[in-house]
Amino acid sequence: MSGDHHDDDHDHDDDHGNPADEHDKLHLEIHRAVDELGKYAINIDIDSPKGIPKDTVLKFIDDLMTSVTKNCMENGADLIGHVKSFFSNKNGSIMSSIVDHRAPTRIKDSLNAAKIDKANFMMHIIVHGIWDDHVRESTLEVLDRTFKKWDIPYEVTADHYDTEKSIAHHM
Repeated sequence: MSGDHHDDDHDHDDDHGNPADEHDKLHLEIHRAVDELGKYAINIDIDSPKGIPKDTVLKFIDDLMTSVTKNCMENGADLIGHVKSFFSNKNGSIMSSIVDHRAPTRIKDSLNAAKIDKANFMMHIIVHGIWDDHVRESTLEVLDRTFKKWDIPYEVTADHYDTEKSIAHHM
């Protein structure tokens, strides 16, 4: 198009025409510049035909939470806002949170079952000092290893991180 003054060669089809979208993008950039927080969330389904003893699940949650927190710090985070998880099924839930890998994970156990065969596990991570893509990488680096260590079969069903925030702040 002769009237297009873009010097780069990537597609901008969704960048033009909607002032609300432009406003949202600008608001997001301003928010990111101010908060400097890296954020990531993941949703996982667990399905174990043989069942997982509840005490194993509690130890697994503590291990994963501690490992993710420690790995974020080792990969550049200078402060953990929070790492939270929510493990739930028809028998209740186990909520956990941690802000320092050197301290025990805080666990609130409201799950009434000796063995767990199916569950949903959500984890939310907010840290200062690294962007979303690095929080995601730091989490995924320890995720598979920790699930295998505890012999817990899983499937990631949602992986929430904002590529716009990460790409926009690599400069």
